[in-house]
Amino acid sequence: MQTISWNSLPPWALLASRDILKAALPERRLSDTLKDVLSIITALPQLDLSEMAAIYIRDAGQDRQRLLHHNTADQLELPIDLPLGARMPECIADREDLHPYWIPISLPGNPDFGTGVFFSRSDRPINLESLSALRLLTQDIGPIIQQRNGCTSSLLDMVELSTDEIYIFEPQRFTISRTNATASVRTGYAREALNGMTPASLKVGISELDYRAKLMPLVEGSTQSVTFDATQRRRNGTVYPVKVHVWRIRGPSSDLFAEVAIATADQRKAFGLLEQVFDAIPGGIGVFDNRSRLLMANRRLYDLMNIPPEMFPPGSKFEDILRYNASRGEWGDGDPEAMVRERVEQAALGLPYSFERERKSGKVLAVRSEPLSNGGYVLSYSDITLRKRAEKDLIRHRDALERTVHQRTAEIAAQAAALEEALQQEKNINAMQRQFVAMTSHEFRTPLAIIDGAAQRIQRKKGEMEARFLADKTQQIRSAVARMVVLMESFLSAGRMDTGKIELTLVDCSLHKLIEQAIKRQKLSSQHHRFDAEIEALPSVIRCDALGISQVLTNLLSNAVKYAPRAPDITIRGWEEDGFVFLSVKDKGVGIDAEDVPKLFQPYFRARTSTGIAGTGIGLSLVKQIVALHDGDIFVESERGKGTCFTLVLPIQGPAAKDTAEPAPEVSAA
Repeated sequence: MQTISWNSLPPWALLASRDILKAALPERRLSDTLKDVLSIITALPQLDLSEMAAIYIRDAGQDRQRLLHHNTADQLELPIDLPLGARMPECIADREDLHPYWIPISLPGNPDFGTGVFFSRSDRPINLESLSALRLLTQDIGPIIQQRNGCTSSLLDMVELSTDEIYIFEPQRFTISRTNATASVRTGYAREALNGMTPASLKVGISELDYRAKLMPLVEGSTQSVTFDATQRRRNGTVYPVKVHVWRIRGPSSDLFAEVAIATADQRKAFGLLEQVFDAIPGGIGVFDNRSRLLMANRRLYDLMNIPPEMFPPGSKFEDILRYNASRGEWGDGDPEAMVRERVEQAALGLPYSFERERKSGKVLAVRSEPLSNGGYVLSYSDITLRKRAEKDLIRHRDALERTVHQRTAEIAAQAAALEEALQQEKNINAMQRQFVAMTSHEFRTPLAIIDGAAQRIQRKKGEMEARFLADKTQQIRSAVARMVVLMESFLSAGRMDTGKIELTLVDCSLHKLIEQAIKRQKLSSQHHRFDAEIEALPSVIRCDALGISQVLTNLLSNAVKYAPRAPDITIRGWEEDGFVFLSVKDKGVGIDAEDVPKLFQPYFRARTSTGIAGTGIGLSLVKQIVALHDGDIFVESERGKGTCFTLVLPIQGPAAKDTAEPAPEVSAA
């Protein structure tokens, strides 16, 4: 593959390299530096990379590379260890949406220093020029890590963790290049102000020439350190005595001088106060160095971890503490060494993490790790048992309350439904009573007037009555009585339906006979209508409630007659299909408006075309309910002024799970 050199890098890559150098400041934490470096590289639009990235470094003397740092890879479980030469672990190879770039990180004399892992945003690979630029930019990571892991790392550890004043300066210019927080606090100068000053400028009565003279044995190499007493001057002008120790630190390319100013009295007082504060912290605190050795711990840490202080004094390995807990079964079943190794590797990543752990005793601990700039970390343990118990109690009470509320809500809803049903029944009964009163004054008046008129005519004729005259008047009386019987039966059936007291009596009966009887009854009250019945295709016997179906047929024929006063032809058709009987009743009467058809089976509803025609509005509602109890259905086809057709559908074998074995009652025509 054709590559490019630093001299031929495109401008965008040169700018990125400059930004990487700016991010690699020695006073910054390594994790922060690596995070910024990876962000600079992955943010370049020319590379079209995802924000996910990782850095693996080879362990000295080991045939593997270990995960040192990663950016925004929470959605991908990166392996902690990679064998040398590995390029595609299974966790990435199985992901079709990931397209990784494995970029070697090398150093002079160490070609297998590490590997940078990047991921493309799309399926399209980056071009050769961009890939070459990515390889060169990734090489900047190696020197950054090497510098932090070499002598400078030890120096940074000493500077950051020491409770003494520490000043790092160059032998030639004697200019301070780095200090620690203790120096800033004690002198009153900000770190930025101390950087650029000389150690001599902080001393009372010691010039820079005097200071150089005191360090001459170090410069000549005749001694390893120089010690002398001095007085430090604070920024506000006050002074304090110190014991000064200066060492020469040799590096591969240049040497550095380190001055440690020990304020003996202040140090003892401050350290004693620090110990008191440390032990007064309610949680357990343990400080570990970059090799996971215990530097400092308070008493509460030993209490919460339930480990003896004499077994694990400062200097103990974190690994030994973990192994002690694992051997006691604190982490449950499993391989103790595997569990110890997993936790040691987690701590070695130098990343913050937190979790909750329940001990065998039932105590719940919140564990948190915060990395230090020197590569060490601080472990904190908090006893959250009471809080967890309170949370469980709260959840239990909440669940109990939810169950109670749900139960009471269901009870109230049931009571409300029952009350609504009772109110609806009462409304229906009241409406039926009002309808009955209105019907009594109107519907019953007509047949009663017919009966009364016929009776008066008979009375006036007395012995002079002819047989034909008597038969005619008797027929009028019977027709009027039949009309009143039908009206009364409809109201009684509707009342039983509304109260839910109606029950079907299923028997094997002849549908032909029921139809013929219904036609015969209609001819009594409407002699001028003609009924054309084609019912030969119906089965000889069906399973049904004979009285209920008889009432359905009577209502349908009665409506056909009533709403077709000037169209005498009524057509009745019956047939069998797929285990059901179909029966249609068709007239050529006034018909029904299309918008009234969906409301036709509602109780007490009367269509607009029924104006001026006697009726109660309960017949079709009763029909619908009886048919539904038989697991059947009824359909309407109608057009205003062109008539109506009702089609009844009933199962031949009757409704499911409602069968009885009672004999069929005789359905009279009268």
